[in-house]
Amino acid sequence: MRAVSDRPDLPEPFAPAGGKLSRFRIVPPAPLRPKLFPDEARFALRISLLAGCAEFAAWAWLAHAGGRGAALGWAALRLLKPLWSRVGTRVARPAVAFALLFLALLGTSASLVTVGQLFTLGLLAVALPAIGDLCASCAADAITVERRSAVYSWLDMGQGLGGVLGLALGVALPRAAVVASAAALLAGSVGVPDLRDRGTPRSTWAPGAYVQVFRTPFAAQLCALVFFAAFFALQPPAPPYSSWMASLLPLAGMAIAARVDPLLPNAVFLPRIALAVAALGWVVPPLRLLAIGALFAAVPASVARGAGEMERPVASSLAWSALAAGAAVGAVL
Repeated sequence: MRAVSDRPDLPEPFAPAGGKLSRFRIVPPAPLRPKLFPDEARFALRISLLAGCAEFAAWAWLAHAGGRGAALGWAALRLLKPLWSRVGTRVARPAVAFALLFLALLGTSASLVTVGQLFTLGLLAVALPAIGDLCASCAADAITVERRSAVYSWLDMGQGLGGVLGLALGVALPRAAVVASAAALLAGSVGVPDLRDRGTPRSTWAPGAYVQVFRTPFAAQLCALVFFAAFFALQPPAPPYSSWMASLLPLAGMAIAARVDPLLPNAVFLPRIALAVAALGWVVPPLRLLAIGALFAAVPASVARGAGEMERPVASSLAWSALAAGAAVGAVL
């Protein structure tokens, strides 16, 4: 053996400096948007429909809760998304989703049969199928990493659209919304078979991952903004709206937010605007519904822009949980 010299010869550089090999400008290509294959797109559509219909039913009932204290129980059950995803690693995911949808339909039917006497039971039952994390973990196991972000976008948009439609219908036509929620749960069940695994071990995110992501500056700020914006937007008492105004304002807020977000400088600017509009709703009540509709677009947009690739589904779960918690606390207090 011989001692290594203090300054060994360096290997030849991979790209040695010198004259340019091309006389044209070297410009990087435009970023490529992940594109799903046709069978993957059908899978993403069905699980997004499942998650979106569950959100539709949950928010339709919350809008009809009318300040009942049971809304806090509704929010607590909506926070169980990580638990259902964890159960899905032990039990087949379609069985978990089917059981949650069945319990929701059972509670909804009991409330309808008793003409609202068991409304609290229905409100709590319809909150059970919070299966966004279950669908996201299934997508993470089924889709390769370079196209996985596209499925996450489908899921977030499905949950946002389902939530805003349920809220708009629940505020405008409460009785019709209760019936429509049962139909939505039945329609969403078409995505249950797609949650089956490929014969490989089923995975999910550890509790520590949620804590770690929540401690990041982006997730902590997003959750705080979304919580307080939803809190101000659903403060009682609800001002008297005409049915057409109550149904159009949340949808208008979502549409405006979707158009404005690409023009904003960072990922948390849109939730800040939604919080300001919700606070102004104390002076101009119609702005409340405009703000809550904007939040359903702000959560998917902000998560897509600000969260890291591997942290995106966890950040999305935390943001949706903050939205549900803020709305329920605001509706009661």
